[in-house]
Amino acid sequence: MLCTDIKPILGKTLHDKFEFASNDINRLWMQEFKALGRVWVTPRVYIYWSTLRTPCGTLGQGNALYCPRNHSIYINQPFVNRINRQVGDFAAITVLAHEYGHAVQHLLGLSDMNRYLVQEELQADCLAGFYAQSAMQRGLLDASDIPEATAQSYYGGAPKFRLDSHGTSQQRVMAFRMGYSHGFQACLSYTTWSP
Repeated sequence: MLCTDIKPILGKTLHDKFEFASNDINRLWMQEFKALGRVWVTPRVYIYWSTLRTPCGTLGQGNALYCPRNHSIYINQPFVNRINRQVGDFAAITVLAHEYGHAVQHLLGLSDMNRYLVQEELQADCLAGFYAQSAMQRGLLDASDIPEATAQSYYGGAPKFRLDSHGTSQQRVMAFRMGYSHGFQACLSYTTWSP
């Protein structure tokens, strides 16, 4: 559920898509966790405008973050608006799915407090790809959505982000495609954990 108590949320069309995607991603992970004998705890999703203090530090523009300290996702409104405008709506939703991927890592104990930062970011990309696979199989996406998502993965690699934090553009696209093509279990290859 999107929380609107920080700033007015995104323009109606993108907001509706984000609201739907957030609920849909939650349903997917609830099912997956149940299959693993685990309990999915829905993170809160906040949309903010310029800067915002969180338990994980102050966030600026052009940012999206999962904060394990309060199990919340923070999405910068101008950031996803720009992605939506320049790349497409599913590219913007892929950012949301990536942050949900970090929530999955936290709840399953896959995250090592950023000890292996690139590995964790690529796994979150893979988990976003898994969501895209599920959405495509259920007829929620069209032919243009997956290229939008892979374009977003590509643009999110170095040099936009430091190489030692998110990996290269090629690595990010490959991780997303792994999740999209091979599903959740394939994403576990980024860790030594197995269910």
